[in-house]
Amino acid sequence: MNKLEFENYLNEDNIAGSGKASSYIKALDWLSQMLKIESYGFMDCLDIWSVSKPDRLFELRSFVLEEQKKSVSPWITKTIPISYLRDGYCAAALSQLIQFLPQKVYTNKILKIYDSCSDDEQELKSRLNQAPDDLDFLVHDPKSKDGMDRIREVKTRVGQRAFRIMVMRNYQNTCCITGLNIPILNRASHIIGWAERIETRMLPSNGLCLSATYDAAFDKKLISLDEQYRLILSKDIKDCYSNQCVQTYFQSREGQTIAYPTRSKPNQQFLDIHRKAGNF
Repeated sequence: MNKLEFENYLNEDNIAGSGKASSYIKALDWLSQMLKIESYGFMDCLDIWSVSKPDRLFELRSFVLEEQKKSVSPWITKTIPISYLRDGYCAAALSQLIQFLPQKVYTNKILKIYDSCSDDEQELKSRLNQAPDDLDFLVHDPKSKDGMDRIREVKTRVGQRAFRIMVMRNYQNTCCITGLNIPILNRASHIIGWAERIETRMLPSNGLCLSATYDAAFDKKLISLDEQYRLILSKDIKDCYSNQCVQTYFQSREGQTIAYPTRSKPNQQFLDIHRKAGNF
């Protein structure tokens, strides 16, 4: 497993906003150092980034939770900051890693299906809907009251992540309106919302790569695209034309054609639904 992939996953999941992404990466690196001091039977986890079995990480996490309670441990040394073990960062980072591994596998399955499909949308929809998912074990305690809710939450996040990767790749990580190519500032925007229609959720033709401001405006139906993929503005936003920022961000771009994706051009039926839901 690539450390960078995991870090990107943490950033995409908005964990980075609280500063936890970098802390989790450091915690796992320190855990590898702790295991080199005393492996406790986890020799196969010395390189934590090479472990590919969530079950094995579950076992390690259970052990770490017990070890962090001890006042004396070979893992508590002057060379390793004690807070990463004692304050639960190692255990929390392992929990995130346990969730990431099957999500990575599932996302790769989705991308493989997409890459092997023609541009026929019905074929793609059928194959994506038939894609197997085996994510139920992600819930730490299957008997817990909120178990099913947690399963649904994880599956939603996994699906949205796979959708994001397909859309961002099609638009080469670049906002189709502004040309901004900083991935962390761009979003994979749904034309028809995730919760509105199950059958369109994962279709890349239901997506646009938009920078954060335009993503928010598109989501609120303040902007849309016409039949020629030109930017159109809601009558609601036109009421604010006297504002210089509105002129700069929106009025100046009205009528501009978006940059097309390499595959899966935005579906006009979906855009029609989007336009009719707004005040255009």
